[in-house]
Amino acid sequence: MAAFAALGPASSMLQTFQNLTWRELVFSLKSFAAAVLALYISLRLDFSQPMWSVTTVYIVAQPLAGMVLSKSVYRVLGTVIGAAASLAFVALFSNSPELFCLVLALWIGLGTTITIYLRDAPQAYVGMLSGYSAAIIGLPAALAPEVAFEYATSRCLEIMVGIGCATLMHHLIFPQRAGDALRKALDATLPSMARWAQDALQGKQSEVTGLLDRRRILNAVVSLDLLRIFATFDTPAIRVVDPAIRQFEGTLLSLLAMLMSVYDRFAALVQERPATADALRPLLAQVADHMAKSAETKATANTEAEQFDEAALRRDLNAHLPDIATLRVDTRSFLVRSMLLRLGDVLDLWRDVVWLRTHIARGQRLPPDTPTPSRRPHRDFATALLGGGIAALAVLLTSAFWILSAWPNGWTAVIFAGIICAIMGGRDNPAAASTIFLWMSLAGIPIAAFYLFVILPPLSGFAALAIAFAPFYLVTGALLAVPRAIPFTLPLILTAGGLMPIVNTMTYDFAAFLNSAIGFIGGTGIGVLTLALFWPLRTDWAVQRLMCATFADLAAIGHGNIDRPAFESRMFDRSNALFARLDPMKADERAIMQGSLGSLRLGLNMITLHRLRYSLPTAAVRTITNALADIAEYFTRASHNALGATPLPALSRASAELLHSDDSPLVLRAAESLYNIDMLMKRHAIFFGQPTADATFQPQPVTA
Repeated sequence: MAAFAALGPASSMLQTFQNLTWRELVFSLKSFAAAVLALYISLRLDFSQPMWSVTTVYIVAQPLAGMVLSKSVYRVLGTVIGAAASLAFVALFSNSPELFCLVLALWIGLGTTITIYLRDAPQAYVGMLSGYSAAIIGLPAALAPEVAFEYATSRCLEIMVGIGCATLMHHLIFPQRAGDALRKALDATLPSMARWAQDALQGKQSEVTGLLDRRRILNAVVSLDLLRIFATFDTPAIRVVDPAIRQFEGTLLSLLAMLMSVYDRFAALVQERPATADALRPLLAQVADHMAKSAETKATANTEAEQFDEAALRRDLNAHLPDIATLRVDTRSFLVRSMLLRLGDVLDLWRDVVWLRTHIARGQRLPPDTPTPSRRPHRDFATALLGGGIAALAVLLTSAFWILSAWPNGWTAVIFAGIICAIMGGRDNPAAASTIFLWMSLAGIPIAAFYLFVILPPLSGFAALAIAFAPFYLVTGALLAVPRAIPFTLPLILTAGGLMPIVNTMTYDFAAFLNSAIGFIGGTGIGVLTLALFWPLRTDWAVQRLMCATFADLAAIGHGNIDRPAFESRMFDRSNALFARLDPMKADERAIMQGSLGSLRLGLNMITLHRLRYSLPTAAVRTITNALADIAEYFTRASHNALGATPLPALSRASAELLHSDDSPLVLRAAESLYNIDMLMKRHAIFFGQPTADATFQPQPVTA
């Protein structure tokens, strides 16, 4: 009971129950109905371990029907792959326990590596399941190789029965479809972004409030893609507009980047030139009002009026743009020019995203030639490989203890050592999370013992069995629907279900129960200890890895590796991960959050320079190439935590050379991009490892 105190501030089990709504109760009833049906089928088919079906129901249970189906599909796939691998291992190594355990450890390590690498992608579940399913099936089968195939088949069927029952109940009884949730999210996205733009562009936000709002919007946009994937499983109509939704997501990310760029430049303008900022406020307010008016548009009736407003806004923007003569006299006017140009980009992207949302709302397919970007989230192979190695090590250590001690139930410990490392791998503090799992597993042992030796012996018939299970599974099922309670509830279900061998002919062997319980806890404990000793993942380590990955991407762009949609997607994914880990109330962490967003804009300016090179005079191309090389070299070193000489003086010289070399708009655009890079590195000096004494742009004079 004490563990539930960790659910949150002033939180307790009683308060958790008080906060339950009818949705959690319906979810619990559906899950329990599926569990009872799965148990009945498994007993009728005389499976050797029917409780695996019950446990599977709760493992795949999710609030949305599409999430259940997605998880079920990948669980079946992972289980089948794991079963096939386990049979291969038994056939090859059953006569050599040491080799069998070594191969099994490597297999679990591989599955854990895949899971951590894919992170929150639904496909990551396949790696996890194929890893520890091989242990669940393979270890008992290796002890009795003559019935290995029957054992593997039985385990797969038990799991599939649980999956089938869960999918059936969550799709037929008061289904909550991911497609409906996606439509609501899509309808809310543009109005929410328009409200944020109004507050941000009109200067109604503090620095901390602005970061919190950006975190909320960024998380909502990034979450759309996962919701889209689940919706394709339970809502056929979503598949028709799936390309439009993916295009909508990509355009939203670009729009968010531009809005943040305008916000950042306007904040700098307020600090450096408050009078100019006040003069431009009405223009920014007009753009924000235009966005707000068209945010709810789902038809084309207002298109002409919106186009008229947009054309008037563009005329005003062009009228306020500083010309090249002004820029040569006062380079700080680049800040105004850059902000207004990005504001024009906001209008373009807003028009595109409203058009896409209209197509989605009407269920229309996009024209055949419309590009459909795919999301490219952040991936960290080194971290994934480390997690897989630690999982393999935990399995090897437990296996060595099992073999050397000749512990009859040691194979159970090996299974749970692999499970705990596979489940907890990749978290910032897996030792803490796995410790909670261990404590809740301990709490599940007396629950299982109470059922097995007190409640169940006098019962007769399936109806009595179902009624007896109702209190435990209805309570835990309701808590399972509360996200913050899942780390505490799921271990209870896994342990209690795993230690209750419900079969048609029951035996109540306390010694066997105790040995199994010790195996559960022993394996989990070894896994916890291994994670605590060998896993370096803490929040600061994870933040550093994300920053190094950002610098590596910037270095790659400097060397000419250009894929704007992929870069934007990865950067927003990293920013979302940083925002989830850092506190904007702390100045140093707030600087990292702001710097991650600045990195996106810095990379976009580098991409612009690369694209301009094909249309510029030779001298300008040479200047830009040298500047990009300096930036690439700097960030290559930064990606390895080895900062070199600052590229800022070279950027200042390059911008000044371009500004005084030609009057063409393209050369001016290149000079502006160099100015933006210089300004971003100075404004986010802590993040980029730059000196903080001079935060303004001072290009060196060049004789024309």
